[in-house]
Amino acid sequence: LVDADIGTNVGYVNVPQNSQSVAYECVLGDQGKHIYHPSTDNNARTFTIPANSSVAYAVGTCITFINMVNTVTIAITTDTLYWALTGGTGSRTLAVYGIATAIKMTSTTWLISGTGIT
Repeated sequence: LVDADIGTNVGYVNVPQNSQSVAYECVLGDQGKHIYHPSTDNNARTFTIPANSSVAYAVGTCITFINMVNTVTIAITTDTLYWALTGGTGSRTLAVYGIATAIKMTSTTWLISGTGIT
């Protein structure tokens, strides 16, 4: 959407869903969406944020992860994923009913925070 008064993008009025019941690597089309692990898939899954060298998301891109059953590992390939709570890096685990949002801060760094994430 474009705000006619200021002539700039203002983002989504909702957060579109991408439901995944398999191990999944995010794609460019996932920017601004939430990756949803449904309760009908009682399997641990890994959702991966790809390296900037393979998918060049714009700085400021947000991807939200929602887990409704079992666990979801949020992984990153060669770039760096920082956890907002401690500054630790690497993969994170998202518990049942957990929600976490990752925001791209620089070309190769992301920051993730949320509820139910360790």
